[in-house]
Amino acid sequence: MPRSTELDKRWDELMGLCRKEAEFQEQGTHPKVTKFVSKTIDALAREMGFAERQIAEREFRAERDNGHIVRVITETPDDRSGERSGG
Repeated sequence: MPRSTELDKRWDELMGLCRKEAEFQEQGTHPKVTKFVSKTIDALAREMGFAERQIAEREFRAERDNGHIVRVITETPDDRSGERSGG
């Protein structure tokens, strides 16, 4: 498979952080680390163009083609099925 794109890297980072957040929340043993991971997820998701509702609900979706993320699926305030191309 060709090298990862910047969008692939950002998506992988976001998904990894979400897994860690869920793990820390389940364990309940690292509240400060959990808060830091949550804030990092929020910031990265905003940078990637996700809507506030998607961020709050951790509802992140993307379209993959030939092993690469080609766009993240975002929603606009007027339309909950908007799309944003990545690159």
